Amino acid sequence: MVAQLLRLRADLLAGEVRGSARRSVLVVVGSLAGLVAAVLIGIAMSSLRTADPVVARAVIVPVGTLITVGFTIIPLAVGGADQFDPRRFAVFGVGRRDLAIGLAVAGLVGVPVVGVAIVAVSQSVAWMRGAGTGVLGVVAALIVIATCGLLVRVGCTVGSWLIGSNRPSRDAGWLVALVVVVLVIPTVSLLLRVDWLNPRSAELQRIADIAGWTPWGAAWAVPADVASGHTGEGIVKLLLALVVLGLLAAAWWGLVGRMLVTVDDRTAVRSYRTLGWFDRLGATPVAAVAARALTYWGRDPRYRTSYLILLFVPIVVVPLGVAGVPWHWTALIPLPLMAVIAGFLPHNDVSYDNTAVWLHVASGAPGWSDRLGRLTPVIVVGVPAIVAGSALSAWLFGDWVAFPVLIGVCVAALFAGLGISSVVSVLLPYPTVRPGDRPFQQPQAAGVVSTVSQSTTIIGILLFSVPAGWLGVLALSDGAEPWAVLTLVVGAGVGIVVLGIGVVAGGKLFDRHGPDLLAAAQRN
Repeated sequence: MVAQLLRLRADLLAGEVRGSARRSVLVVVGSLAGLVAAVLIGIAMSSLRTADPVVARAVIVPVGTLITVGFTIIPLAVGGADQFDPRRFAVFGVGRRDLAIGLAVAGLVGVPVVGVAIVAVSQSVAWMRGAGTGVLGVVAALIVIATCGLLVRVGCTVGSWLIGSNRPSRDAGWLVALVVVVLVIPTVSLLLRVDWLNPRSAELQRIADIAGWTPWGAAWAVPADVASGHTGEGIVKLLLALVVLGLLAAAWWGLVGRMLVTVDDRTAVRSYRTLGWFDRLGATPVAAVAARALTYWGRDPRYRTSYLILLFVPIVVVPLGVAGVPWHWTALIPLPLMAVIAGFLPHNDVSYDNTAVWLHVASGAPGWSDRLGRLTPVIVVGVPAIVAGSALSAWLFGDWVAFPVLIGVCVAALFAGLGISSVVSVLLPYPTVRPGDRPFQQPQAAGVVSTVSQSTTIIGILLFSVPAGWLGVLALSDGAEPWAVLTLVVGAGVGIVVLGIGVVAGGKLFDRHGPDLLAAAQRN
């Protein structure tokens, strides 16, 4: 079975260059570019054999970690086109064991794994300084190759499962790409000051230290730590790398077993015994709109994409800490940023209704009830999250003066954003994703209105957050509780006032511009 799958893999690779001339050229050029890059990196790593172990470690471990991270993210994004999806072999009666081993071995044949094999072997050459480090270098290379091979198989299989052509979650690949952007932008901007020409620099050494303790960098760091005199850490990281490899093997075994008995594109049927939020909240206008909004936020993929983005925001502290920002200060960053994004989310909420906005216009309900009801999900979830997140951030920061400071700043940002969004969503609605479409399938008719709407909302949130933010800086600088309490009072006061004004003004505008909103919905 392994031999047959290897032949199949070779035929598939050969088939890549037998298509159209354009496709063949792209495949060949891309493959050659990847291999040349791997060879150049390998030569650079091999040349470190005569360098100081500390210098070699500061270069090899971060570079190797980045390569392994790429093998984690990219297969998830492209998994929908996986030719070795285990489900493709379910009809041939192949046993689970034979298929799992065969696909794993066949997956090693390809430009990506060959490229990482070149780099892994080259790093082992860099540690040929003695019997011990030489053996560990070879062992590390084998672990890296096996880990990357399994990452490709697991990632492609999970990606194929989640991003199938007929699944609503097929845009998960775009979320993966978004995570990469969230990580890369602050990393690039903050690491520009790192002295890359001096591998002994504190920043580069810190990056190597942190990367070596991650699942992606542990194997690369094993011979590096031993050669640098940290034998104990090297052994622990070897165990960590083996555990990671074992978990990936177990995950692959479980995925193969699951996929062999899973029918793709099955339709899930649900039965409901109650009206859900409509039963729980009552029959008032505000309650009806709030129930509808809560239902949307719970079931609509477009809304799920929005709050999934919020869950990725804390990742931003990783590059900040790696770049040298004190870790306790990074604890103060995610929550205000999440509050700003949460306040921004409803700025075009009316357009998400599409033509169903006629329900709100034709019902005769007062406009303020529509405005307040739409904000209910964000307020109900946001306020407890701010309190809990502020407590966690203050604990990580190491000073409870930050607790009222964060509440004040975050409430100002969240409530001000919701108040501004209540007005902007009526005055400046623009076409957005239609119900049932993919979350990232944006229409092309938004034009300048979307830019003005988004810019106005963001600028307004930042302006109304300035008083609380300024007082918060004073409180954290002096460590004085009176300033912290004042930050809480001012932030909450400004946020509540802007929210109230926004709901009232937005409600009046909604009453006045109802027909215009219906016309805008027809253009979506």
